[in-house]
Amino acid sequence: MPKILDRVAVEGWGRDEVVQKFPRGGLGDIKLGSQLIVNPGETAVFVRGGEALGTFEPGRYTLTTENIPFLTDLFEKGLFGGANVFTADVYFVKTTDMTLKWGTVNPVIVEHPQRMPGASAIVGNGTYVVKVKEPWRFLNAMDAFRESVRQQDIKTRLDPMLAVMIADKLSELAAAKDLGPAQLQSFTKDLNDLLVALLQEEFDAIGMTLVTFAINMTLHPDSLKVVTNMGYGTSYVQKQQADALMAAASNTAGGALSEVGFGAMGMAAMQQQQMQQQQMQQQWLQQQQAAQGGGGATTPPPATGAPATGGPLPMPDVMTPEQAADILQVTPADVIAAIDAGELKAKKIGAAYRISKANLEAYLAG
Repeated sequence: MPKILDRVAVEGWGRDEVVQKFPRGGLGDIKLGSQLIVNPGETAVFVRGGEALGTFEPGRYTLTTENIPFLTDLFEKGLFGGANVFTADVYFVKTTDMTLKWGTVNPVIVEHPQRMPGASAIVGNGTYVVKVKEPWRFLNAMDAFRESVRQQDIKTRLDPMLAVMIADKLSELAAAKDLGPAQLQSFTKDLNDLLVALLQEEFDAIGMTLVTFAINMTLHPDSLKVVTNMGYGTSYVQKQQADALMAAASNTAGGALSEVGFGAMGMAAMQQQQMQQQQMQQQWLQQQQAAQGGGGATTPPPATGAPATGGPLPMPDVMTPEQAADILQVTPADVIAAIDAGELKAKKIGAAYRISKANLEAYLAG
């Protein structure tokens, strides 16, 4: 049988408790004329039949039909259990700041189609501070109509939502402000401040306020591989080179991946090709000298990058205009002219052009 209650108040909050139902353990009949006590940092919401009857801010109230409108309505509808008793659930909600930890379980994919490679895999961890702004909306959005709700329960609901929100908003921000991986990582503080404003609309929908956001965001160590596997605009060769070249690209102050670092990726690949070509020439000369007994004139070595058996020059996966000119048997100026005319597709990195094998083959196919 429900108890007849003449005082409605929270006697004590549990550790990290955010919502507390009154009375605990079932229904309670509240006596007309009872005292309602709402302490600072609390809001009380009266609920009956899944509907909010009334919300009370901090203060002391006497529950009578003279000063509480919803009691008059209940009385007129005959919903009092007798002359001076009504039944309702009361949910006390804390409205003070909650500091919650957050970290990525899976990388957050941020799209920046105007910057190569088209997307970045971001990881992050830190804290964020939230508080309840609209208790009734919050109770519904967080499914918090329970005996007790703690901060961990709220975190469990918010964390996956936050990952989706961050991915969406960072992608919007990257597109609007022309940000690439370097800026996304380097300007964490600025991004945190911007995200507070951008995410607030999402938190409004669940009756909460995002007070502060302090997440340290960094590039995933295998970012290029991750986004390539997801189908973003990088070639298979770039994917294979990602692990080796990412270290050079990331070697800047503070560990930020700079645009200079992305340029270094292309330079590193070219240096590697040149070393391989030099080794081939040395091997060819040694073979010639061994065949002739170490003396006499030797046939000139093959052109750089050409196979010792003759034939057309091999086509590297990534070329400079000079290499492309050797293959096309034209001058580098002719190659640049074709790029400027839009006939030959190339990627400009800093002041230099890089031409993929696929684009040169498409140009030759005409």
